[in-house]
Amino acid sequence: MATEITFRPGLEGIMAALSVAEQVASSVPAIPASVDLNSAHFDYVPGTYERPMGVLFYFHRSTESVREFAETLGLEVQDRPHDATSTYVFAEGALNGVPFRAWTIVTIETSAVANESSAVAA
Repeated sequence: MATEITFRPGLEGIMAALSVAEQVASSVPAIPASVDLNSAHFDYVPGTYERPMGVLFYFHRSTESVREFAETLGLEVQDRPHDATSTYVFAEGALNGVPFRAWTIVTIETSAVANESSAVAA
């Protein structure tokens, strides 16, 4: 999948992002909880001061859905700390110059919580 990102101003950028949203959503098995067109979440296009319009696919507390999404499109799943108790899990790519990202936030299970869950199950 191409990773080059193209800035398209105004309506052209919105229409390109809508097209990518449709193409990507129709090709992945997991259905996102929401789909958002947004430019604030994507980096500047190199050599410009412009952010491209992109697509955010949100999966509610489902790392597995993000993994399915990534696997279908040949993307790498990444994560980073969100805050002290949660992790931001995501996979990103670009199609026809439009960036997109599948993402979720999941709660970190601490060893104390995991041990408590094991004790309850026994």
